[in-house]
Amino acid sequence: MKVKVYRFDPSKDETGYFDEYEVPVPKDVNWTVMDVLDYILLNIDSSISYFKHSACYHGICGRCVLRVNGKPKLACLCIANEYDELVLEPRSKKNVVKDLVTKVP
Repeated sequence: MKVKVYRFDPSKDETGYFDEYEVPVPKDVNWTVMDVLDYILLNIDSSISYFKHSACYHGICGRCVLRVNGKPKLACLCIANEYDELVLEPRSKKNVVKDLVTKVP
């Protein structure tokens, strides 16, 4: 699966950009967007930043909200297998701490 991830570091960049990754999402097992991000972090690009903590995969806190193909979704619950391609962006490009991590208002 092709995955485009918004990258931005306010201490280094003036504008954001997208990095593109090829992720082998299995057909027989549902992966969440969080699983896809974990795969990228562990196998392709260890510099990527996104929000995750021990209670993720419960959809409780809402901190992992990001835009998946333009629509707000919880990364811990959104099933990646439902898409042919993923474009992942922060919930708002205002208040970006780094990449997909944003300050909570």
